[in-house]
Amino acid sequence: MQASVALVLVSHNGAGWLPTVIDGIRNQQAPVSFAVTIDTGSTDRSVEILEETFAQVVKLPASTTFADAANEALRILHQAAQPPEWIWFLHDDSTPDPHALATLLNAAEEYPEADILGPKIREWPSLRRMLELGVSISVTGNRETGLERGEYDQGQHDEVRRVLAVNTAGMLIRREVLEYLGGFDKHLPVLGTDMDLGWRAANAGFTTIAVPDAVVFHVEAAHRGVRKTQLTGRRIHYQERRAALYTLLVNGRPGTLALWMVRFFFQTLWRMLGFVLVRDPGAALDDLAALGWIYGHTGQIMLAKRRRRKQAHADKDTVKALLPPPWLPYRHGLDFVSDVATAVTLQASDIAERRQMAQAEADPASFAAKRQAERAQLEEDEIPAETGWLVRLFTNPVAVLLVVVGILGVIGARAALGGVAGSGLGPTPQNVGDWWQLQFESWHALSQGTGVPAPPHVFPLAVLATILGGNPSLAVTAVMLLSFPIALGGAWRLLRVAGRLISHLGAPRWLLLWGATAYALVPYVSGAFGDGLNRRGRGEGGAALAGARCARVQRPCRRPPLALRLWHLVCC
Repeated sequence: MQASVALVLVSHNGAGWLPTVIDGIRNQQAPVSFAVTIDTGSTDRSVEILEETFAQVVKLPASTTFADAANEALRILHQAAQPPEWIWFLHDDSTPDPHALATLLNAAEEYPEADILGPKIREWPSLRRMLELGVSISVTGNRETGLERGEYDQGQHDEVRRVLAVNTAGMLIRREVLEYLGGFDKHLPVLGTDMDLGWRAANAGFTTIAVPDAVVFHVEAAHRGVRKTQLTGRRIHYQERRAALYTLLVNGRPGTLALWMVRFFFQTLWRMLGFVLVRDPGAALDDLAALGWIYGHTGQIMLAKRRRRKQAHADKDTVKALLPPPWLPYRHGLDFVSDVATAVTLQASDIAERRQMAQAEADPASFAAKRQAERAQLEEDEIPAETGWLVRLFTNPVAVLLVVVGILGVIGARAALGGVAGSGLGPTPQNVGDWWQLQFESWHALSQGTGVPAPPHVFPLAVLATILGGNPSLAVTAVMLLSFPIALGGAWRLLRVAGRLISHLGAPRWLLLWGATAYALVPYVSGAFGDGLNRRGRGEGGAALAGARCARVQRPCRRPPLALRLWHLVCC
């Protein structure tokens, strides 16, 4: 015997989609018993289109939320002469596949324990890209679908599974279950109603499954901002964030409300920082406004949580298994950082190639011009060639000279290997924690005491020492050994830019190499490097290592001589 099914269709200014939606309803292999259509203050032809097809069209004001509209339909169905067993929800921007309802009903017979069933949601109008196959919510409030963004439907997820919730577009739910749960939450006007209902049903011991063979195509007009109403306006992100925070608070475990409140505060600050960094201040303000709404409605939240607690009979571990793992948002963050790094790398590679082409055009005799010619010849001949970094290094005479000079500089500074001590500097601290303490303490024991902030050298030295295993002496030694090649490379780039300001051809390479080498050798020829060593030849940092001097907090640092200041300039 065919189960009785009532269709509930909610519409608001959906005249552009309703004809297709109605055709999809007419073509269903399992027709509905009767339908209740509700329009919420449409200003287009939505009401006329609905009245041409359906006998009962309920007209409500534009301020009516989706939850209130669905609850009104539930009240009408409850008062019917023969209340239906199932309710099938559709949006005015969701059109079902002809087999959708029949597939859902067959799954309900095959899985009699199922109380809520949802279809596979595909994007409309692309029709092939999947949007949802059941949904859940992470500890950060993100809507988790388990799908990749823009993932095409190739049958890779075609298995019935238990989920936390399903989208209300195409949701098939037992009428008695919906009445027991009290309908939809009126505090969620448009977005998040499906997540809250599914979580409440799971806590109450009901089962929700996703049926991938049933397909519904969805525009997601409210989520994408295609349709703007007075309930959402232009602040779609605010509504989504507010709904996510509210859902987490009212459906979470008892006794965790205060903890979640504190967590949301710091979480919101972190998210706002991220939005500001990606130049989206509007989203940052929406997050702040959503948090303010939560703090301003704690009474409603506590009351809603108390009502849900009375219906919560399911095993906590069973419900927890339907939620994503706590580390999932952080994995999404790593994926985002990886995507950004890849994009930056590709952009940098493109810029470097364009600069090389411009340099080749400006100076046909340059190494860049030769590389461009070789690359063009290889493309014409289609002959594979070794283009690794090692080959490029040894085929570039300027790079070879720079490497040789850098190695010689490091060899010349070999006396810096070992412990760091000397007359020009104070003793290096035994523990990196001394540097961190100096960086963050607000009062320093210099003379009679001072509140002057720590010198800027302390923080990078502390970070470097921490990376090197907490060895301050090794950090100072590394800075001394690497200061020469770093100064050499920096001077090379600076002189090359200065040369292009004088001539579009730039300065000759021999001049760049001579100038960069002379600049990097200043600490050696001036005696600054030697003055920083003790009589036993053990390495002692120069003025660039002023952070090490500041570890000596018993007396103020004296102004270094000119040679040491030059060394400081080279390293910094």
